[in-house]
Amino acid sequence: METEELFTQIQDKLEGKYYDKKTFRLIKKIYKEMTEPKKNKGNRLILPFYGYIFNDKCFGIKKNYNLYTQCTRSKTNNSEYCKSCLKQCEKTKDNKPLYGDIRDRKEQWCEELTWKPKNCSKEVPFIDVVEKLQLDLTKIKNEIKKLKWRDIPECHFKKEEKKKKRRKQYHLCSSDEE
Repeated sequence: METEELFTQIQDKLEGKYYDKKTFRLIKKIYKEMTEPKKNKGNRLILPFYGYIFNDKCFGIKKNYNLYTQCTRSKTNNSEYCKSCLKQCEKTKDNKPLYGDIRDRKEQWCEELTWKPKNCSKEVPFIDVVEKLQLDLTKIKNEIKKLKWRDIPECHFKKEEKKKKRRKQYHLCSSDEE
């Protein structure tokens, strides 16, 4: 018996009697949480872009922890982009999403990781995202094998040395020293 059906029957039986409707709604909500399985959105895998495109998905690029990967939404009717990317196309001069088209990126992709959209930061190595989000590399590698892609290139596992910005030092001098 489904939750809604069960609570409709209980409500019918309580119809002539006094009951607190707020408490009833709260019990209904808690019961739903206990009985219905949770949809886990945290199990989505993040894959770096290294030349592979899903032809059934939107051709827009999304900023995915500075990896700039293909948008995972479905295309809208008679379009190569999803609803969100189409709105971005209307706002740009070249009629492409904010971060570009994944097919253009495929043509320009190289193992230098130098690609970057206009007015944005450049892409980061995949290892930075793996460490930041504490992702399981074995799950990611298994998913890549299922997709029948080649292994992730070494360029995505090389950490970039971040340059430290030097602060300017100012010396204060007293009036006696002048």
